[in-house]
Amino acid sequence: MKDLTAAELRDLLQQTAAYRNARAILNGEWAARAEENPLFRAPMTIADLRFARDLQAAGVQQGPDFTDYAAVQRWIVINRESLTADDLAWLRKDFD
Repeated sequence: MKDLTAAELRDLLQQTAAYRNARAILNGEWAARAEENPLFRAPMTIADLRFARDLQAAGVQQGPDFTDYAAVQRWIVINRESLTADDLAWLRKDFD
């Protein structure tokens, strides 16, 4: 298990927007959030993805396995419209 940084732990305890974004990624709720609020069409950021990965590595929350190439590819297909080119590069960097 990996420890969260002090900033990540603070975001977790305070349930900040960064934590809610990471939780939505891990729970597969990003698209649902966009449907609930049509004004919320913000793409995911690398910071959101990194925090989600760190929460998972720390055992705080389960979600897609970001260490498995096939799982990452499936997750990308499902969430493609919310991802930027930079997000895609970051998600694939460990497999290149």
